[in-house]
Amino acid sequence: MNKFLTLLFFSGLLFSCGSNEEQAGEETTKYVHIPPALPENVYNDIAPGDIIIRKGNGPLSYHLMNNTKEDYSHCGTIVKENNEWMVIHTIGGSGSEDDIDGVQLITLDEFVAHSADSMLFICRPIFVDSAGPKVAERAYHYLDQATPFDHSFSLYTEDKLYCSELLFYMFKEVNTDNKNIFDVKKKHKSYMLMFSTFFNESKFEPIFHLNPNKDEWYVLHE
Repeated sequence: MNKFLTLLFFSGLLFSCGSNEEQAGEETTKYVHIPPALPENVYNDIAPGDIIIRKGNGPLSYHLMNNTKEDYSHCGTIVKENNEWMVIHTIGGSGSEDDIDGVQLITLDEFVAHSADSMLFICRPIFVDSAGPKVAERAYHYLDQATPFDHSFSLYTEDKLYCSELLFYMFKEVNTDNKNIFDVKKKHKSYMLMFSTFFNESKFEPIFHLNPNKDEWYVLHE
């Protein structure tokens, strides 16, 4: 094994074996974290209001995926500011590089850099006409409100929001009949918002998907 691969192996080991109380007694998967990079054609095809989801690279992500039994753990809304692609999302202060606890704005490249195992997906909301601009507008509403992060992960606390809960309320407000469009399942006596929602092509148009097997991008629509 050359020095580069050895470094990557131990980097992945540190990520998966970090000292976190949520991991105590739980079996976790060890992985090598290699941040994906977006090719130029991706920037030409995305639009404000597109949704981006990723598999996170920290212990909380593994904790969430262990509960949901899904391959993804975090999501955000793509927007554009000063000709630069950005993402509005919400995250706990301990996981934020700026130590912000709640809804915040980061660059798209930074959001992508924290993806693990090449698991990244971008889709476009189509559950109502011209949904994208409306979704982006609601994302800015919660950013302007500086809505704090929901550390209790309670689905019905609009004053505090975790990542998919933020989108849950945004989509309800955008939807003409104010109905929920998320897949919701009961897991361990609590209700979870499922990332499988974003793969429902009657509600979301797939835009790009980083193939975890080939470690490359492929276009899902013209």
